Amino acid sequence: SFVPLSKTGIDTGLGLERTTAAVQDVLYVYDTDVYAPIFEKANEYTGISLGDSESTDRALRIVADHARGMAFLIADGVRPGNQRREYVLRRLIRRAMLQAHSRLGMSPGQLAGLAETVVDYMGDFYGELNSARENILRIVTGEASRFVEIYESGMSLLASEIERMRGGHFPGDVAFMLHDTYGFPVEVTREVLAERGLSLDEAGFEAAMDAQRERAREAMQGYERVVAAFRDQEIRSRFVGYEREQVETRIVAIEPVPDAGGEVFVVLAENPFYATGGGQVADAGWITSEDGQLEVFDAIPAGDYQVLRARFESGAFEAGDAVTASINRVRRQQIEANHTATHILHWALRAVLGQDVVQAGSYVGPDRLRFDYRHAGKVTDDEVGRVQELSLQKITENQPVRYFTTTLEEARNLGAMMLFGEKYSDLVRVVEVDGFSRELCGGTHVRGTAEIGAFKILSNRKHGADLYRIEVITGRDALYYLTGATERAEEVSEALKVDIDDLPAAVGRLREEVRTSREAAREHALKQGLEEVGDLIEGARQVNGTRVVTGQVAAADVRGLRQISDDVKNRLGGPSAVVLAAALGGKAVLVANLHPDVSQRVEAGEIVREVSGVLGGGGGGGATMAQAGGGNLEAIPEALARVREILDQRLADPE
Repeated sequence: SFVPLSKTGIDTGLGLERTTAAVQDVLYVYDTDVYAPIFEKANEYTGISLGDSESTDRALRIVADHARGMAFLIADGVRPGNQRREYVLRRLIRRAMLQAHSRLGMSPGQLAGLAETVVDYMGDFYGELNSARENILRIVTGEASRFVEIYESGMSLLASEIERMRGGHFPGDVAFMLHDTYGFPVEVTREVLAERGLSLDEAGFEAAMDAQRERAREAMQGYERVVAAFRDQEIRSRFVGYEREQVETRIVAIEPVPDAGGEVFVVLAENPFYATGGGQVADAGWITSEDGQLEVFDAIPAGDYQVLRARFESGAFEAGDAVTASINRVRRQQIEANHTATHILHWALRAVLGQDVVQAGSYVGPDRLRFDYRHAGKVTDDEVGRVQELSLQKITENQPVRYFTTTLEEARNLGAMMLFGEKYSDLVRVVEVDGFSRELCGGTHVRGTAEIGAFKILSNRKHGADLYRIEVITGRDALYYLTGATERAEEVSEALKVDIDDLPAAVGRLREEVRTSREAAREHALKQGLEEVGDLIEGARQVNGTRVVTGQVAAADVRGLRQISDDVKNRLGGPSAVVLAAALGGKAVLVANLHPDVSQRVEAGEIVREVSGVLGGGGGGGATMAQAGGGNLEAIPEALARVREILDQRLADPE
């Protein structure tokens, strides 16, 4: 007999790209309108189009595909990292930047510009893209810039290792060293090796990776042994951190952390250290005895127990030792202020935005608080301002903070807030702020709201569909922030000779003046560069029927340099090779612009890749247009001389 499916929908795989390809009657999804805006933007940056060469076609497709992926991931709240989806985003950005940098001659900012293009043409249909525009630009630029630094330093190491190679397999342990010590991604190593017809010793790399994992497992086993000793010996421990900040106690279990340089896992009979939980970070502090001292820097929950991680400062310790355990009181006070402020913030958000606000996560540390919440609808700046005002009002009223233990049923009857999906025991701890805020919470809090001091919302950003993240600083950090902001505002108002209240309007006028001045400077530089065209054309050399022009010109930006090269090539007419350099923003930039007939004998991309090392950087491009750049301005004459040598060699003999 047939049983009805629980989910009747069928995924046919006919998504946007394939549907568009079918409607537009093209063979490849990259030929559809879905990718056209990205390719157009890439062409604006580089002068390279699909069809210029096989290598740049592949690079363009990778960059276009990954630009879409990174934009949507960031809009969904993902940030680059080393775990799960965070690593997916990091790898997308890095792989795209590898192709953009090495094959297309693009900068990190230009890669971010491609991701912004995705926002421009898909933002009307996916509102979260528009909300995340600034984050997309900032995150892609930052991650890509860091990767370029890693790439350029790692490439020199990789190149030297390749020179020392014997055979076609690159040693796996060396690839792991580049990955582990220098942060050079192994996937980049694989791609570079493949381009040179080499391969990676995958077994050797995995063996080195497994050895690292084993070291990590051994470290965790120390923690497991402490927990097992706790369980097997039926030793009891009691958390006393709500009432006491310092306690005379004894060590009931202690184990060294393997390969961790004098670190130990410790369990105390009576423990004042709060373990990480409920969004609140662990306490820190010290364990002291007559013979020595341990610095506690983490506390890990283990069921009914708390396992402390500490490092030796002096002396020696063993199970049974009588010790004094003391938390870092200043740090705890900052955490308490931020935790109570989190409860007040939660209440204020619901008061301003409505009761549909639901907590989706939090971080409570000594430095700041972060609160993730779900809300169907846009959150305006005015609403964030009202949340700030309400929160400050409750803080300055010095409302009392109480905590008590009751049954789960009674807590529900009292209307205490509970986290969706969280499992609670029959007895729960309720934290109440003068009756207006009531939440189930196991964390530590201030006694009165005035202890929080100052309260400043730093940001409130959308992190996905109906998901927001708000960040706040309190107390001393907030006072320092506000004082610094006021001082900077006063300095700017004095420099601009305006009242501090008139600063926004004055800055707006100044920005417009700067924009106008930059545009004028660009036009002037372009005009100056175009005026030099005549001299360049007069100095053109004939190499076997090809007119060759090389030289350094004045330009305001890369676009201007390309325009000048186009003008020279157009005026030369017929087969020509134009390679121009300019000093832009403290860097040397070189553009190769070839007539299609000339590119049959030597490609622009080949030229710039060969001379980019002279400039201390990298480059790439297509058959007719390519770009290189580097930090060595003094090397421009040498680079141009090398260009002339290449052109003389490649163009000297007829095909």
